[in-house]
Amino acid sequence: MIWKNVVSPRVIAPASARWSAKSVFCSKAAVTVSDIASILQNLFLDLRDSYRPELHYMRGPGPKWRAKHQPWPKFAGPEAN
Repeated sequence: MIWKNVVSPRVIAPASARWSAKSVFCSKAAVTVSDIASILQNLFLDLRDSYRPELHYMRGPGPKWRAKHQPWPKFAGPEAN
């Protein structure tokens, strides 16, 4: 931490500056290639994914729920006829 404040980039020799420039270029190129690879991987996974939420959407209670929760049948008396 303190080393970066004490030694300025101008103090570095020209030959090492060329090497550092090449290493910066290589690291930026590696990051770019990695970003492109992750984008392609995500695109491939999205295309391969067959999950469609509209197929799994529940539209309300089904017949089992209605059979379980239906009200008790009311028995009508003789005056209902």
